Amino acid sequence: MALVLSEEQSMLRDSARGLIGDKAPVSHLRQLRDTRDATGFSRDLWKSFAEMGFSGLLVPEDFGGSGLGCVEAGVVMEEIGRTLMPSPFLATAVLAASALSRGGSAASMKGPNIVRCRPGCRRCVPAMASGFRATRPLWSTATPLIF
Repeated sequence: MALVLSEEQSMLRDSARGLIGDKAPVSHLRQLRDTRDATGFSRDLWKSFAEMGFSGLLVPEDFGGSGLGCVEAGVVMEEIGRTLMPSPFLATAVLAASALSRGGSAASMKGPNIVRCRPGCRRCVPAMASGFRATRPLWSTATPLIF
Protein backbone atom coordinates (compact mmCIF):
# COMPACT_ATOMS: atom_id res chain seq x y z
CA MET A 1 0.00 0.00 0.00
CA ALA A 2 1.45 3.34 -1.00
CA LEU A 3 1.28 6.15 1.51
CA VAL A 4 0.50 9.45 -0.14
CA LEU A 5 1.08 12.38 2.17
CA SER A 6 -1.32 15.28 2.36
CA GLU A 7 -0.04 18.80 1.76
CA GLU A 8 0.13 19.43 5.52
CA GLN A 9 2.07 16.20 6.08
CA SER A 10 4.47 17.06 3.26
CA MET A 11 5.09 20.49 4.82
CA LEU A 12 5.72 18.81 8.18
CA ARG A 13 8.18 16.41 6.53
CA ASP A 14 9.98 19.26 4.78
CA SER A 15 10.21 21.26 8.02
CA ALA A 16 11.59 18.30 9.94
CA ARG A 17 13.99 17.44 7.13
CA GLY A 18 15.28 21.01 7.00
CA LEU A 19 15.89 21.29 10.74
CA ILE A 20 17.39 17.84 11.13
CA GLY A 21 19.48 18.09 7.98
CA ASP A 22 20.97 21.40 9.09
CA LYS A 23 21.48 20.74 12.79
CA ALA A 24 21.78 16.97 13.08
CA PRO A 25 23.71 15.37 10.23
CA VAL A 26 25.22 11.94 10.87
CA SER A 27 28.39 13.71 12.06
CA HIS A 28 26.32 15.07 14.99
CA LEU A 29 25.68 11.53 16.20
CA ARG A 30 29.34 10.64 15.76
CA GLN A 31 30.40 13.68 17.77
CA LEU A 32 28.08 12.73 20.66
CA ARG A 33 29.43 9.17 20.50
CA ASP A 34 33.08 10.20 20.38
CA THR A 35 32.74 12.65 23.28
CA ARG A 36 30.77 10.06 25.25
CA ASP A 37 28.05 12.59 25.92
CA ALA A 38 26.21 11.43 29.06
CA THR A 39 22.87 12.83 27.90
CA GLY A 40 23.00 11.04 24.57
CA PHE A 41 21.38 13.90 22.66
CA SER A 42 21.82 17.64 22.21
CA ARG A 43 19.59 19.63 24.54
CA ASP A 44 19.89 22.69 22.27
CA LEU A 45 18.75 20.66 19.29
CA TRP A 46 15.88 19.17 21.29
CA LYS A 47 14.85 22.68 22.34
CA SER A 48 14.83 23.76 18.68
CA PHE A 49 12.85 20.64 17.85
CA ALA A 50 10.27 21.51 20.51
CA GLU A 51 10.09 25.16 19.43
CA MET A 52 9.15 23.96 15.93
CA GLY A 53 6.26 22.05 17.54
CA PHE A 54 7.48 18.53 16.82
CA SER A 55 7.37 17.44 20.46
CA GLY A 56 3.66 18.25 20.66
CA LEU A 57 2.44 16.46 17.55
CA LEU A 58 0.35 13.91 19.45
CA VAL A 59 -0.71 16.24 22.27
CA PRO A 60 -4.30 17.46 21.89
CA GLU A 61 -4.75 21.11 20.89
CA ASP A 62 -6.64 21.78 24.14
CA PHE A 63 -3.37 21.11 25.98
CA GLY A 64 -1.02 23.13 23.79
CA GLY A 65 -0.12 20.52 21.19
CA SER A 66 -0.82 20.14 17.50
CA GLY A 67 -3.42 17.41 17.89
CA LEU A 68 -2.06 15.49 14.90
CA GLY A 69 -1.83 11.73 14.57
CA CYS A 70 0.45 8.76 14.27
CA VAL A 71 1.07 9.28 10.56
CA GLU A 72 2.51 12.72 11.30
CA ALA A 73 4.64 11.32 14.11
CA GLY A 74 5.82 8.62 11.70
CA VAL A 75 6.75 11.26 9.14
CA VAL A 76 8.95 12.99 11.73
CA MET A 77 10.42 9.65 12.88
CA GLU A 78 11.37 8.89 9.29
CA GLU A 79 13.29 12.17 9.09
CA ILE A 80 14.95 11.47 12.45
CA GLY A 81 16.06 8.10 11.10
CA ARG A 82 17.36 9.62 7.88
CA THR A 83 20.36 11.13 9.73
CA LEU A 84 20.28 8.93 12.85
CA MET A 85 19.45 11.95 14.98
CA PRO A 86 19.71 11.02 18.65
CA SER A 87 16.71 12.50 20.43
CA PRO A 88 14.09 11.69 23.06
CA PHE A 89 11.32 12.08 20.45
CA LEU A 90 10.01 8.51 20.63
CA ALA A 91 10.11 8.31 24.43
CA THR A 92 8.59 11.72 25.12
CA ALA A 93 6.67 13.05 22.13
CA VAL A 94 5.22 9.70 21.09
CA LEU A 95 5.06 7.24 23.99
CA ALA A 96 4.75 9.55 27.01
CA ALA A 97 2.54 12.11 25.26
CA SER A 98 0.22 9.34 24.08
CA ALA A 99 0.02 7.85 27.56
CA LEU A 100 -0.63 11.21 29.20
CA SER A 101 -3.18 12.41 26.67
CA ARG A 102 -5.03 9.11 26.70
CA GLY A 103 -4.92 8.75 30.47
CA GLY A 104 -8.48 9.82 30.98
CA SER A 105 -11.69 10.98 29.43
CA ALA A 106 -12.07 14.45 27.94
CA ALA A 107 -13.94 15.56 31.08
CA SER A 108 -11.25 14.27 33.42
CA MET A 109 -8.49 15.92 31.40
CA LYS A 110 -10.13 19.31 31.98
CA GLY A 111 -11.39 18.70 35.49
CA PRO A 112 -9.84 18.05 38.87
CA ASN A 113 -8.70 14.54 37.88
CA ILE A 114 -6.35 15.59 35.08
CA VAL A 115 -3.32 13.35 34.55
CA ARG A 116 -0.72 14.64 37.00
CA CYS A 117 2.95 14.07 37.65
CA ARG A 118 2.40 15.17 41.24
CA PRO A 119 -0.56 16.29 43.35
CA GLY A 120 -1.92 19.64 42.19
CA CYS A 121 0.05 19.71 38.92
CA ARG A 122 -1.88 20.44 35.72
CA ARG A 123 1.18 21.03 33.56
CA CYS A 124 2.21 17.57 32.36
CA VAL A 125 0.49 17.45 29.01
CA PRO A 126 1.14 21.12 28.06
CA ALA A 127 4.74 20.79 29.26
CA MET A 128 5.16 17.68 27.14
CA ALA A 129 4.02 19.66 24.11
CA SER A 130 6.71 22.26 24.75
CA GLY A 131 9.49 19.66 25.04
CA PHE A 132 9.92 19.59 28.79
CA ARG A 133 12.72 17.81 30.56
CA ALA A 134 11.95 16.23 33.90
CA THR A 135 14.74 16.64 36.44
CA ARG A 136 13.58 13.65 38.46
CA PRO A 137 11.26 10.69 37.98
CA LEU A 138 7.65 11.83 37.63
CA TRP A 139 6.52 9.54 40.45
CA SER A 140 9.03 10.90 42.99
CA THR A 141 7.62 13.27 45.62
CA ALA A 142 10.97 14.25 47.16
CA THR A 143 11.40 17.55 45.28
CA PRO A 144 9.27 19.69 42.97
CA LEU A 145 9.39 18.87 39.29
CA ILE A 146 11.14 21.51 37.22
CA PHE A 147 10.09 22.08 33.62
